[in-house]
Amino acid sequence: MGGGGRSRREKWRKSAAVALCVVAQAIPAADLSGVRIYTDNDPPYVIADDKTGIPGGTATRKVLAILVRLKLPASTIRVVPWSRGYNEAKNRPYAMIFPIAKTRERQGFLDFTVKLLDSEVSFYRLRSRTDLSLSSLEDARKHRICVVQDDYRHEYLVGEGFMQLELASDSTLNVKKFIAGRCDLIMSTENGILSKLTSLGKDPSLVEKALPVRNLDSALYAAFNKATPPDVIEAFRHAAKGLDSM
Repeated sequence: MGGGGRSRREKWRKSAAVALCVVAQAIPAADLSGVRIYTDNDPPYVIADDKTGIPGGTATRKVLAILVRLKLPASTIRVVPWSRGYNEAKNRPYAMIFPIAKTRERQGFLDFTVKLLDSEVSFYRLRSRTDLSLSSLEDARKHRICVVQDDYRHEYLVGEGFMQLELASDSTLNVKKFIAGRCDLIMSTENGILSKLTSLGKDPSLVEKALPVRNLDSALYAAFNKATPPDVIEAFRHAAKGLDSM
């Protein structure tokens, strides 16, 4: 009986060793020291915290969980103006940007490594603008649109032939310009526009949906510069597994 006990213990030790190896191999080894992650203050997806320097928000939670799994500090994330972060991700290996939507142009220089959120985009108008009635994109083209420069909605509008665009450097300024009457319409997700109005101390009922945009993939991702080493990209992709519910 004693020999059987030793045999069982030996089998257990071997099984435990195998399990440890599997865990160790679950996330591929890679040199992650050069990784820099860029985002901008974009409630409710990214909410900057000036005290801690660590952002929160619905799109940030999964990115922070990935960093924990990879044993990278939260300070890997840098909150910068959107155009700067986008330029870094576009031109610098090891640079990641989030949250960002997938477009045909962006797929040429970005790897859309981790899907963060699904979302739907619509044109919104001020509720007081009863003169604005949209039934198609053609109707929307007649009006001035508030949009963030280099945002995926900017690329979409340009690609669809929209000419009357009022550009802003960030999403909060974009909403400020919209409610100030600098443009007729704004493209946004419902969560995005309502959260920003609340953060600005404005009544969310100021706006209403004018037209859903059906032909735009508006899911949000964390994306690496395509010249980033494949093992780095794969490490992040592996670390994201099982986090879909976040």
